[in-house]
Amino acid sequence: MRASRLEWAAQDFILERMTLPDDISDRARELHRRALVVDAHADTLTEMTDRGYDLDAAPSNGHIDFTLAGDGALDVQVFTCFVRPTYLPDRCADRVRAMLDTLERQLALFPERIALCRSGAALDEPRAAGKLGAVLAIEGGHAIENDLAVLAEFGRRGVRTMTLTWNNTNDWADGCGDEARHGGLTDFGRDVVSAMEDWGMVVDVSHAARSTFDDVLAVARKPLIASHSCADALRPHVRNLTDDQLRAIAATGGVACVNFYPRFLVDSDDATLHDVLDHVEHFLSITGPRHVGLGGDFDGIPHGPRGLENAAALPRLTEGLLARGIPDDDIVALLGANLARVFDGAEPAARDNLGAEAAAH
Repeated sequence: MRASRLEWAAQDFILERMTLPDDISDRARELHRRALVVDAHADTLTEMTDRGYDLDAAPSNGHIDFTLAGDGALDVQVFTCFVRPTYLPDRCADRVRAMLDTLERQLALFPERIALCRSGAALDEPRAAGKLGAVLAIEGGHAIENDLAVLAEFGRRGVRTMTLTWNNTNDWADGCGDEARHGGLTDFGRDVVSAMEDWGMVVDVSHAARSTFDDVLAVARKPLIASHSCADALRPHVRNLTDDQLRAIAATGGVACVNFYPRFLVDSDDATLHDVLDHVEHFLSITGPRHVGLGGDFDGIPHGPRGLENAAALPRLTEGLLARGIPDDDIVALLGANLARVFDGAEPAARDNLGAEAAAH
């Protein structure tokens, strides 16, 4: 049985007992342990809800559980509620509710091992207590069923960010993999962006069509994230970000997070850790170090790249960045500090006001 970082966190010898991959240098170990490590996107809640397991023991092909997160020194995971378009038109919100219930069950079952983070300022608190931090997200704006009151409900339950679309075009925003019906955002779509920012939710532009992306830039007042995308310059793909888009995200003060899905990294299913590092380096070259993060898409992809198969392998990414000459401070920033800054700047409104504000929009 591997010793989980979370199991040893309350003891003085946490660093000695934390298991990291054997091929990690002492320098990489120290840097990775020192950094706040945040991943911006995982579909683990979908897997847990559908397959009926808890975070204490993922299936053998699972990418995240307490042990894997602890062994990889993953401090905060953004757990996404992914809603397939097959739940349209009127089962989407209930699908989100089911996944929120799954997370709430983990909080009740394992209060000593996981904590919900409702603000950016709280992201570092679980680590100090030896817990995995959880941030809630929604993937696919159709999940709110065209109702700001539903969005407010999810906000009250702790949702901190949402992609405006999945690949599909919804009733108010064009998706990147579907027919464009609106030319970007509709008026209601602009209301969604405004409401999210008013209520302290971070707007996520991964999966958005370019027209939607441009419309968001025109109305957004706070930093944006792209939670799980790669560089179109290295791998042309409708899901990846152009250099202009990367610059635009950085100009908002936001963060673009590199996805680990092999097909977004290279034109095959056989990607490696080195391919991930290539995309991270490209992001850095375009945006600078304050606007890059990680969004592995764990448990939402069939398999990770070789060398980065699950959350336990994350320290290898730090090793690889050091080997490529990335400065320590830049590595600490992209491992999690950048995302913490964006979530901290979202300034969530009082939860009691969400329902009233939803009705007013």
